[in-house]
Formats: sequence, structure tokens, C-alpha cells
Amino acid sequence: MNDRIPGTTYDNPIWYRGFRIYVANHCFVNYEYVHDDYDGAPDAGDNRCGHGQTVAECIDEIDERWPVLGKL
Repeated sequence: MNDRIPGTTYDNPIWYRGFRIYVANHCFVNYEYVHDDYDGAPDAGDNRCGHGQTVAECIDEIDERWPVLGKL
């Protein structure tokens, strides 16, 4: 993990299972996450992104939405 959590940016994220977690630029959430292979095109159907109020909340949501095989 990154030791710069308060200043974590998209270019210097916290990495977790292929997802970057970084400080959001929105007033209603603190952190956003996006998979490194995310295709944000409207017709792609790629939903590997989200947001949370804390890094731990983002990690929990990633684990819930995309479980690791053998971890269940």
C-alpha cells in the first residue's frame, strides 16, 4: 500500500488487487477506485469502479463485488 494516503492521487494510488484507490475530486465522497483495465466507454458495460468514504470501505466493496476465487 501507499504511505501517502492523505495525498493519494490517480497517478500515485493505493493499489489493491489491480484496483487504484485514490482521493476523489468530488464533494460527496472521499475516495474513488477503478480497475487498471477499466474501459469507461458507455457501450463497454465495464462496472469495475466505485467510491467510498474511506480506503477500508473501498477495499470491502471491491472484495464484495469481485471476490477472489477460493476466498469465499
